[in-house]
Amino acid sequence: MLVGPTILWFALFLLAPLVVILYYSFLTYTSFNVEFTFTLAAWEAVFQPTIYSVFASSLLIGVVVTVLTLVVGYPLAYYMRFYMSQNGGILLLLFLVIPFWTSAVIRTIGWYPILGRTGVVNKLLISWGLIDAPLGFLLFSPFSQTVGYIAAFVVFMASPIYISLAQIDEDLLDASETLRGNPLDTFRHVTLPLSMPGVIIGVIFVFVLSIGDFTVPQFLSGGTGTITTLIYLSVNNGLNYPDAAALSITLLIIIFSIVYLLTRYVDITDIAQN
Repeated sequence: MLVGPTILWFALFLLAPLVVILYYSFLTYTSFNVEFTFTLAAWEAVFQPTIYSVFASSLLIGVVVTVLTLVVGYPLAYYMRFYMSQNGGILLLLFLVIPFWTSAVIRTIGWYPILGRTGVVNKLLISWGLIDAPLGFLLFSPFSQTVGYIAAFVVFMASPIYISLAQIDEDLLDASETLRGNPLDTFRHVTLPLSMPGVIIGVIFVFVLSIGDFTVPQFLSGGTGTITTLIYLSVNNGLNYPDAAALSITLLIIIFSIVYLLTRYVDITDIAQN
């Protein structure tokens, strides 16, 4: 009786839509039309070399963004935990969340006046005499795409890490100091292992969001193809729902496989047991 509503909710709004998408992936596509005749044409298209390259590019972007976000997010969470009061850390997290009160499109386009050829960054560099001409790679490039991802997803990395760090018993840190452990040893053998559930949750959040995001690559990548843009173009340019469905299911399988492998090595439920 207690789990029934939850199971019903997931069945109706998660499993049922996935079944419909899987069903559409086996239908026949004709010009701007879908015929209810079963075929494997959409799945055969998934295994073409061009699609392979797009998947590889999307996964590479996801890995790079996740690593860079971890590099930024972990020190941020560490600073909030050990160098700020509890209320101060929560307040800083709130400031990281506030930008999400606006549209993702507005947040993404907001990088134009910052990174553009006539933007703030180029004007400052020219006024300081560091460059003679505006830098074109700052916008519509892998650089701007990465910056957009990090700005959008750093909160999803820092928050779970901060929660893990906040749950570390101070007595363990004191015990390490009593046993003559220096700050680096304490971090390596106490702080980092105990914060790994938060790290893995942050990695899952950022990786899934980055390879599934559409807004950032659409407005900041300068035309670099990702699997999400390919799915969008399949529907928008030709109403090719079978191809889009096959690509979506493939992406979902890849995401679930990676999440499964990550949770095999670290028990993320520890973050909820403390």
